[in-house]
Amino acid sequence: MINQPYSDAVYVLCPSSVGDVVPEYANVQLAIDSISLDSVTVFNGIADVQMSTIGLYLTCNNNGESTNPCMFFPGNAYCGDIAGTPTVAGTFDVKIFVTVHFNFFGAQSLPYSFEGYVLEVSSGNSVSEASASSLTLNQNNPNPASAYTNLTFQVASVQDVTISVCNLLGEVVYQKDIKAKRGENQFRLETSAFETGVYLYSIQTMDKKLTRKMIVQH
Repeated sequence: MINQPYSDAVYVLCPSSVGDVVPEYANVQLAIDSISLDSVTVFNGIADVQMSTIGLYLTCNNNGESTNPCMFFPGNAYCGDIAGTPTVAGTFDVKIFVTVHFNFFGAQSLPYSFEGYVLEVSSGNSVSEASASSLTLNQNNPNPASAYTNLTFQVASVQDVTISVCNLLGEVVYQKDIKAKRGENQFRLETSAFETGVYLYSIQTMDKKLTRKMIVQH
């Protein structure tokens, strides 16, 4: 929604072979050294432009494995955040641009893009319209969490929702179905048994799922 804070995650599972990323190389056994998440663009009706033109920005997290936080390595799972306050309404085609780095008679780099994603920014700009949305999800608090953290979300009507938490490998470490009331809901998530690290928590209704990142630190 325009003029309302927005956040979403880009999940990256970095494979070992170039052919797993670029279909044209499927029959060539080339090992990946690393993959860089270069940018995420939106199509403004004329050209692909950086998300900053509509108020959104990309940040990466590779768990400190490189000084470049957008550099990812084979066999691991990573994430990036798209966040900001949208300033332009519309429906935008989204492209994710990466560069695959490998060795083939020397260091080689192969750019590639992933398409088929859509970002819709509605024109409503009032708090009342935002609260009427089918589902909104706030950042957990406290974050980082130790023994527990509170998850706060809003739904437009009484309904069943699923709360789930997964690690960066995509493994579900917690899941629970609850009955949510209309408006704001708060759920206390016990995290004392979680290992220290970065997790992704989600709230899912019948027609929508929202995910945010949290840190557990003991």
